[in-house]
Amino acid sequence: MPSTLTESRDDTLISRDGMRLLVRSWPVAAPRGVVVVAHGLGEHGGAYAPLAEAVGIPLGLEFAALDFRGHGRSPGRRGVVRRYEDFVGDLHAAVEWVRARRPRLPIFVLGHSNGGQIALRYALESPDRIAGVVASNPFIRIAMPVPPGKLRLGRLLLSVAPWLTLRADTPIDGMTRDPAMRDMYRTDTLRHNRISAPLFFGMVEGGEMLMERAGAIRSPLLMIVGGQDPVVSPAATRDLFDRVGAADKTMLLYPKMLHEPFNELGRAQVFQDVARWIEPRLGDGPR
Repeated sequence: MPSTLTESRDDTLISRDGMRLLVRSWPVAAPRGVVVVAHGLGEHGGAYAPLAEAVGIPLGLEFAALDFRGHGRSPGRRGVVRRYEDFVGDLHAAVEWVRARRPRLPIFVLGHSNGGQIALRYALESPDRIAGVVASNPFIRIAMPVPPGKLRLGRLLLSVAPWLTLRADTPIDGMTRDPAMRDMYRTDTLRHNRISAPLFFGMVEGGEMLMERAGAIRSPLLMIVGGQDPVVSPAATRDLFDRVGAADKTMLLYPKMLHEPFNELGRAQVFQDVARWIEPRLGDGPR
C-alpha cells in the first residue's frame, strides 16, 4: 500500500569542517529506504519536492535534500568554495546524518549536474555506504565552449582572487522546455548563477578524474541523460557510462530533453522510471 508523504521539515547537519548546512527532508510513514539528494550548481534542495512526492509516496521512500555550502539556505558566499572536495565532504556528511537516523534502511544518492558528479564521486569513495546511485546529466564535460579569454581570467582569479565570482553562462532556456518552470526559475530567490574559479576548475578536473577512474565505480547506477542538454555534454556522459565498472548499470536517454529532466516536459515519465529502477533494489545495500 502506498505510503503518505508528510510535510517537509528542515534540519541542520554539521559538515566535516564544522559548517552548519541545511537539509530538507520529506518523511513518510513506515519508510522502506532513503534517497539523499545532491542538487546542481545554483540550485537548492527544496526544488526537489515534486520528485520526493512522485517517487517517495508510491515506494515509501524518504527524501533528504542537502543545501550545499554557498547554496540555498546554507551559509557561505554564493558560488564560492575553498576546495571543490568540500562539496563531496558535504554529501558524505549528509549520508552519515541520514544513517544515524535510519540505520537499518538502504540509502540511495541522487544527484543532478554538479550534484551528479558529486554523487558519482561519493560512490567511488564509499560504495559500501549506499545501495545505489541515480545521476541526472552529471557534470563530466561542459557542452558549451568557454571563451579563451574567460578561461585565462579564471586561471588568474584562481591564483589571486579565488573568492571572486563571475556569472555562470547557463541560460534558463537551456534548462527546460517547460515555460512554467522557466518562470519559476526567474522568481526563485534561492537560486543563483554565480561561480568562482575554484568551483569551475574543480568541476572540470573532477569530471576528468571520473573518466579516468570510472571502472572502479561498482555501485548500482541509473544514468539519466537529456539528449539535447546544452550545458553538459551528453556524449561525455555516455562515454563515462560505458566505462563504469558496475555490473548493475542502466542508462535512460530522453532524446528531446534539455539539462534538467526532473523539471522538463514529460518529467512524469522520468519520475516513474526512477521509481521503477529503485524499487527492486530496496533489498540491496547496507541496512
